[in-house]
Amino acid sequence: MKCQFESQHQKIIFEFANFHPLLKWMFAIPNGGFRNPKEAYNLKLQGVKAGVSDIFLPLPRGGYHGLFIELKVGKNKPTKLQNEFINYANQNGYYATVAFGAQNAIDIIQSYIKM
Repeated sequence: MKCQFESQHQKIIFEFANFHPLLKWMFAIPNGGFRNPKEAYNLKLQGVKAGVSDIFLPLPRGGYHGLFIELKVGKNKPTKLQNEFINYANQNGYYATVAFGAQNAIDIIQSYIKM
């Protein structure tokens, strides 16, 4: 895939999800992105937290409570806070991981739902 932005990859992932009934309640967590300072402040007051993964599937499988995916594209790597959240989620009964691009995320989702 030649998409350059995480948002483009995320759209592809959710287009894929539209065709799978088990993924009906999978959702995006809009914690990232650039915002003006006032909007960022208001979102923080509303509970937006840096480090929380981009995608969540609230579907128990294989002994896990649900699936968190942190999506990265290109040479991007998870931040320290993102790694902290992934470790926290994994220690508390969730399957949390990093996907590098839409196809990797789709592969992870397909493997997870087959657990």
